[in-house]
Formats: sequence, C-alpha cells, structure tokens
Amino acid sequence: MNNAKYLLPLLIFFPFFQVSAQEDVLLTESDNTFVQKLRESEPRPKFFELNYSFVRDVSISSKSDIFDRNQNEIEFNPRFELKLKAPIILKENLSIIGGFVWKQEFFDFENTSPEAERYYENLDRRNLQNIGLRLYVKKNLSDDKFIFAYWNGNLNSDDVSLSDFIDQLRTNVSVIFVKKVNELTQIGYGGAFGYTFGGANIFPVFMYTQTFSKNFNIEMLLPKSIKLRYTSSAMMHYYMISEINGASYFLREPTVEGFEKVTFQRSAVNLKFRLEREIYDWLWFGLEAGYNIPINLFISEPRKNRKDAIITFSASATPIFGFSLFAVVPKKIHYKKAKKG
Repeated sequence: MNNAKYLLPLLIFFPFFQVSAQEDVLLTESDNTFVQKLRESEPRPKFFELNYSFVRDVSISSKSDIFDRNQNEIEFNPRFELKLKAPIILKENLSIIGGFVWKQEFFDFENTSPEAERYYENLDRRNLQNIGLRLYVKKNLSDDKFIFAYWNGNLNSDDVSLSDFIDQLRTNVSVIFVKKVNELTQIGYGGAFGYTFGGANIFPVFMYTQTFSKNFNIEMLLPKSIKLRYTSSAMMHYYMISEINGASYFLREPTVEGFEKVTFQRSAVNLKFRLEREIYDWLWFGLEAGYNIPINLFISEPRKNRKDAIITFSASATPIFGFSLFAVVPKKIHYKKAKKG
C-alpha cells in the first residue's frame, strides 16, 4: 500500500476507540465571567447524530498466496451512522452517559472478470453492520483532576446475530487521567485496549485540549486524532481534522474457499475540513470534505492481523465527502450550571 508505508510508523500506537475529549466532558462551573463567555460559543454535547459519508472510484489491487494478483475498482462505498446518548448518572463528582451506535456500509465493486469475483464476492454490495453500546464515565478525583473512562461493545458482521457471537464481538476500553492546568487547558494520559489491525492490543493515550481565545481551540487525542476548531459565532464552527477511521467485520457465507470463518478489516487516515451550523438552538447540521488515505484492507481468519492475511488489498487515496444532522443539549439546560456559578 503506497501511502501507508509512510504513515504506519506514526500510527503504530493508534488506539481503536471513539471518544471526543471536548464533546463528552460536561460543562464545568466557573466564577470567571470571561471563561463563562467563552463557553457560550463552544460546541454543546451531542445526544443524537445521523451521519452519511462516501468515497467513489477507488482503484484497488489484490494479492494472495492462494489466488493470482488482480486489479479492480470500488465504484462506491457509502457509510451510514446513527448515534444516541443519554445521561444515566449526573452528580457533582460523577457523570455516566450511555450510548447506542448503529453503522452500516457497503462496497460496490466493478467485478469485471471471473478472477475478480474470487476476491470480492464476500464484500460486493454486502451490508456490513456495526451495532453496539457505549458507556462514558467521568469521575472527579479533586478540584483539578478527574478520570475519564470509555467502554464500548459492538457486534460487527454482514449478518449481525447472536450466533457466532464471539467472532462478531469487538470490545474497546480506554482510561484517561486528566489534569486541569487551568480553566482553558487540560492534559491527560492513559491507555486503551482495542482492536486495530485485526488483533487485540494495548496502547498509550495522550490528551491535550487548549482554548486559545473565543475563536480558536485545539483537541488532541494522540495518536487517534487532532482537531483544530475555529468558532466564528455560537451558531457556526469550522474544523480542520486529522483522524483514524476503521472497522472490522466478521463475514458469513460464502467465505473464502478453504476457510470456514473470515473477517474483513479496513482502516484509513482521514484529513478533512468540516463545518457545523445551527438550524435552531438544539438542531444542527454538518458538512465535510477531505481525503481518505487507506492504511490497511485485508481479509483474514478471526483474531488474526495483517501479517496473517488471506487476501490483502492496496487502495488509492481518494476524496471523501459527508453530511450530518445532529441534536445538541439546548442552551437553557447546558448553561444552567454556569449561571448558578
């Protein structure tokens, strides 16, 4: 994979978990009028998201010790996502938020030859799904320190069901110890357990958030993502984002010839620009465009990684586009604590 060989050294510690430091940490009370004013323009936590993105015309080549090499094209790869969040416990020193996630995507291959079908019959126009639960926990340790923990459990397959439960299950956990340097700066460190390139691994995590002014903010969850935000007003936010996007699916029949069970793994770096605009108080929409740079695409037996792949794919970098509709906590509820401060 031509692009990946330059990126893999930087991404070797990538933790496969989904968490946003700014979005999922609840508003902190403050007596500082300036800080309260800054927070009035910050993004509010999302409790409902509907996302759609896609890539088109991706050149792809395949190789395997079993089959001959093959060239093909992914004509269309749309991705759908639904997220829901709701508070379970909201106390002064402890916050627990639960979530539900449903994702679906499919790959439409060109499949112009019988040889190509050997590689792509397991993937072509199959509805690959991810269904799971999430849990976010924030526990205060002192006035300037807290623990942020995240867990998710997903069933990933082209036919999600309770059969072959273990083969479909992807569990990810992360724990971050965070110190508030001041009311505008947070630094955190911790670890994550999750599935990255097909196998279970443990990774270090570093978090840094900094609000420079009422317009500029940076959020880093290394080596997962970097987000630079520009706020033109409380109703409009702009982002420059670099992040890892990936998925792992257990595939049912038909499988690769000679193998009873197989999984499909994909991961890529997304470099993109995103804008978010308020429609009415709690209702917002988002638009994004950028570049999708594949790292890994392969088919292997369950709980195997790329070095043990049955079939490996090399794909070209292509533009990626997306649209989202989401709901945030209404202003009156979100700023209630700050007004009391």
